[in-house]
Amino acid sequence: MSGRGNREAALRADATAWRDRIIADAESAEGRAAARAHQVSVELVGEAAAMIAAYIARGELLVSRADTIGALVGPGQARRVVRYLEARGHIERGADRDLFRIRGEMRRPQELGSTQ
Repeated sequence: MSGRGNREAALRADATAWRDRIIADAESAEGRAAARAHQVSVELVGEAAAMIAAYIARGELLVSRADTIGALVGPGQARRVVRYLEARGHIERGADRDLFRIRGEMRRPQELGSTQ
């Protein structure tokens, strides 16, 4: 497998692992209680995690709320999902309120090798 193929496979693995961690956390008793407190459904959290994971698989760790969660639901619900994910430690918001950074164990670009 080429260096690029290895990088793409590693990114897909990172994305899948991140998505699975978010879903498992949301399905836990503590995650369900947090979802209720943030007025979001566990199912929506899972859908949002899958949407965000697609960005991770492309190597993007800085993601737009409007392009991911905002594509699934209205702006109010999207903000609640972002607050939930932030409160659970899965993302951190940047200076731009629309952008957030993915948190969690993932390979860094230097660990994935060159894309050329």
